[in-house]
Amino acid sequence: MILRQYKPEDKEKCVEIFQSNYPKFFDKSELSLFIDWLDHQVGNGSTYQSPTYTNSKKDAYFVIEHPEIGIIGCGGFYIVKDKNEARLAWGMIHSNFHKQGYGTALYKYRNEIINKEWPNHILVLGTSQHTYSFYEKMGMTITTKIKAGYGPDLDRYDMTR
Repeated sequence: MILRQYKPEDKEKCVEIFQSNYPKFFDKSELSLFIDWLDHQVGNGSTYQSPTYTNSKKDAYFVIEHPEIGIIGCGGFYIVKDKNEARLAWGMIHSNFHKQGYGTALYKYRNEIINKEWPNHILVLGTSQHTYSFYEKMGMTITTKIKAGYGPDLDRYDMTR
């Protein structure tokens, strides 16, 4: 397994990963936001905005590449300007590869970078009722729950560590 920086040629595979997790883990309305995030990562002048994103000091996106299969996961983070906050963003593993340790590897990879470069920052993320327990196992705690916060069937769980 290789974790590396996202490249423009990874976009199609990352969109496929998103689609493999719809409708359980993402609302369909989030696809356009995700595509904007991917375009923003490659510096093509694309502006990214979401309900939780503010202008960042830094944002980064990574992919997990399986040597025999190709890209099976992706996820990133951004460092919020004027706050001591690092927010995890758009983390996902292709649905065919859930519960095999790839999500844990992706979380730890991003967490390690954040801890090294921004050791005093609080780690923050928004997730759903389907994945919050995974992040609890990683040491994060729920700060807020919003019924239907991401869509009619997706509650929003804000978490910190």
